[in-house]
Amino acid sequence: MLRTFVERKVRRQIVLRSLLISSLAFAALLALMYTQGTEGLLKPVRMFAGNFSGALHNIAMVLSGASVEGFTLSPEGYYMISYQGGAPAIWLPAGYLGSALLGSIMFFLVNRAPHLLRGMTALTGFFTVGYLALFIRPDATGDWLSWIACAGFGLLLIALGWKGRGDINQFWSWRSLTQIVMTVVALMTALHIVLDLPYVLSAPARHPEDANTIVNAVAAFAEEVLGGASVSLIAYSWSAIAIGLFGFAFYRSIPRQLKQIPNNDDIV
Repeated sequence: MLRTFVERKVRRQIVLRSLLISSLAFAALLALMYTQGTEGLLKPVRMFAGNFSGALHNIAMVLSGASVEGFTLSPEGYYMISYQGGAPAIWLPAGYLGSALLGSIMFFLVNRAPHLLRGMTALTGFFTVGYLALFIRPDATGDWLSWIACAGFGLLLIALGWKGRGDINQFWSWRSLTQIVMTVVALMTALHIVLDLPYVLSAPARHPEDANTIVNAVAAFAEEVLGGASVSLIAYSWSAIAIGLFGFAFYRSIPRQLKQIPNNDDIV
């Protein structure tokens, strides 16, 4: 009976710690994104979150028959997509909405499948470094510092995937640190559109000097696919979808898990 009591207590502590980590990570991201003077710190953060969005755009473009000519980093730290052909109605939403789904799945797995944590962390790191090396051209804006910082974060994830052993019940362990970092990664990915709202509500759809370069996928979708619909309406609609997907993943991974832990009424 004592063993059952201790096991339940430990399980509650793990779930409550996940709730605390998620809350602090979300508050930190919002503070960073909406605080003036943090532009330099935000560029590598946007690059990292944009990697997933860019990859999903790339996949959807290829599947719809488009020819992807390149991804270029803008001065603000966002990606510009150069392409030919394809079906914009398919691939324009793929970045933000695909990121919302991917990040929500990542968040669920981080909190409900701890045995997958190290592998998922290493895979995310390899993807980050590989995508930057193969597709991103920081030389277009001269922003090598952000490129290096983002690549360094990818290398950190690889190291955590290799090193992230230890007892998850101990807060100060490599495994716990890996869980914290991947929680932040999942949040950034799932809520990418929400964190990018100031940009997508103000940036033009296409590059003024190159009609084949998308600068703002939300504006392009509203103007060109929906015939001039409100950019704000699309941006907030996609944000609501992202919040809904993340909220479902959050509920299934933390509150529901907490409810599934039996009370101690049966222990006498």
